[in-house]
Amino acid sequence: MDNNTNTITVPVNLEYELELTGKTLPKYTMTQRISQWLHDNLESLVDDEGHNIFNKINYGFSDDNLRNFGNQPVCDVYINRIDYDPSFEDSKPMKVHTIIIFYFKGANNKSYIRLCELHDYIMQEFASNNEFQTLPGIIRDTYIENSRLMTQSIRKQWGVMGTFELTHILF
Repeated sequence: MDNNTNTITVPVNLEYELELTGKTLPKYTMTQRISQWLHDNLESLVDDEGHNIFNKINYGFSDDNLRNFGNQPVCDVYINRIDYDPSFEDSKPMKVHTIIIFYFKGANNKSYIRLCELHDYIMQEFASNNEFQTLPGIIRDTYIENSRLMTQSIRKQWGVMGTFELTHILF
């Protein structure tokens, strides 16, 4: 505290780390388990030669990541919102809406073609792979609500980004 002006200086860029694993009852670990399930499903995707599709899969979403498009696809997964049943006193969750964003850069039109191929591959997994549709005891069914493909010029290359908006029907 400064004696002349009576002001307090507070640092604003602090990071906090919390450990709540032991505080949350198993019945309420739905969002954590859904995030992990999406992460694990996307991590399991491999190309024709058996290499992982994504260089990195992030929990949540950061603008900084999008500014740094890389040559290998990077993916972000996050929960967008949860819909509750208003007729129950406990406001039971009915649906969880999640978003998957993947992005990379490449040479001109080739990067866009790679984006289309990756989009189709992910769409196929959610349409035909049961492990991408259900999570035992939590998610009864998953459907793609919306998907989008975008391009962004980065110097002489293209940055490309694909998004999937998913809806998960809960038990």
